Amino acid sequence: MKNSIGVILATLVSAPSIFFAQEPGTIPWTRIDKGDLVRTAIVVPPQYGSVGLNPTTHQVSIPRGWTANVYFAGAGLDKGRFMSWGPDSVLFVANVNKSNILALPDKNRDGIADTSIIAARGFSNGHDVRFWHDTMFVSQESGVVKLWRSDTNTYVFDRRLTVIDKGSQANQTGGNHRTLTLVIDTLRMKFYVNVGSRGNADREPDRAVIEEYNLDGSGRRQFATGTRNAVGMTLHPRTGKLWANNNGSDNQGNDVPPEWVDIVRDGGFYGYPFAYHFRRWYSFVGDYADLLPISKTDSSSVESMVPPAALVAAHCAPMALVFTENATRPEHQYGAFMAMRGSWNRNPPSGAKVVFMSFDNDQDTIANSVKDFCTGFIIDTNDVNSRWARPVGLAVAADGSVYVTSDEIKQFILKLTPPTTTSVDEGNGPGCIVYPNPTSDEVTCTVPSVGILVSVYDASGALVDRIRSVSTIIRFSTSVWAAGAYQVKIGEGVGAITRTILVVR
Repeated sequence: MKNSIGVILATLVSAPSIFFAQEPGTIPWTRIDKGDLVRTAIVVPPQYGSVGLNPTTHQVSIPRGWTANVYFAGAGLDKGRFMSWGPDSVLFVANVNKSNILALPDKNRDGIADTSIIAARGFSNGHDVRFWHDTMFVSQESGVVKLWRSDTNTYVFDRRLTVIDKGSQANQTGGNHRTLTLVIDTLRMKFYVNVGSRGNADREPDRAVIEEYNLDGSGRRQFATGTRNAVGMTLHPRTGKLWANNNGSDNQGNDVPPEWVDIVRDGGFYGYPFAYHFRRWYSFVGDYADLLPISKTDSSSVESMVPPAALVAAHCAPMALVFTENATRPEHQYGAFMAMRGSWNRNPPSGAKVVFMSFDNDQDTIANSVKDFCTGFIIDTNDVNSRWARPVGLAVAADGSVYVTSDEIKQFILKLTPPTTTSVDEGNGPGCIVYPNPTSDEVTCTVPSVGILVSVYDASGALVDRIRSVSTIIRFSTSVWAAGAYQVKIGEGVGAITRTILVVR
């Protein structure tokens, strides 16, 4: 058997400047906040009783005052992954093992899906679904598909066009990491797609990257490298910055590597397969020995690494990452929810929960803390076999509710609902959201009750539009508004609150 230790030592001796020219950078892991969580039974509607949740055993811990119920479950759901809001504010989920996309309307707004509709079918490892206006985009192992409806009175997307064909690109299918996550940047008119590594730790010039495309699938280029498997990707709703998390490599110990969350910088290098944390080199033993010798180019790439926004538990398998819009809850005003599917190779296990990463403001790029938001998916935190669900997908509704998919063991979509708010003048205005921001065609405003006056003013203070709510959702068409900043005033008198929105063209 080859003496791998001897090879490593010989390499270190032959190129000492690469490894020892400076001490690897050190930064602390992001502070963990256990939160004020309360053990809560999950409400299971009778029609979804087949999921088999025991009201005593299968409980979750969530913030005080929040409630939990099964939004959807049943035989039609098989490895539900990422979710997105589609036409008519209907929730859609990528249903991997059924090779379809499900539409899950809740027309009576009781917090339970009325039915499930197969919105589209015929996907291979299709784990992400996104919308731009009335067009659906699905990312699968073989690429990205654009879909639209021949009948807009249904939720069936029966027309399609392949936009990105990964099958025609060398070395883009197969391997251990086959799920593609998709982000649509409608301001820059770009797609961003993560392409995971084929193996654990290999030199892969065309894998372990985030790619950029034009919306017609042209202009393919590597936007960022060294991202072993950036499953969670999203755009910040106000800054427009691309963010991602990472599933790091294995066989380096319980706490190596910590998983990172960060802004994705054009041309940025994020460590894989040589380094982790902040410029810390892996131990080149076992299957990592094949990475040797280390070149000057490798070393230069590692030296270009910058401290990430957050470092979270190793092997926790971070999944969906969702920044809040103009949040309904003051504590969620600046930050992002993230699902952690949970480790398979750590003792004790990590992950199996949903967390919230808080920031000081929209421009802050270093998370203050990683706060537990929904835990309890593992009964004995020292025994991985006691795990009964694996959270993966996230969607945040206009009222602040958080939807979570579990794609293994117990499979369901869980709805976490915040405490009811009855007025607009409580604190910083919980219950009121204005989104998207920036916007181009339409802006939606949610209010906690009917009869509330919502007014929009331009930069000069002139009234642009005004609506008194007859429901909790108000929509303004911005397609004829000039580009610029506008003030949205919700309510009247001293209790009114104001949001600033940006209309772009």
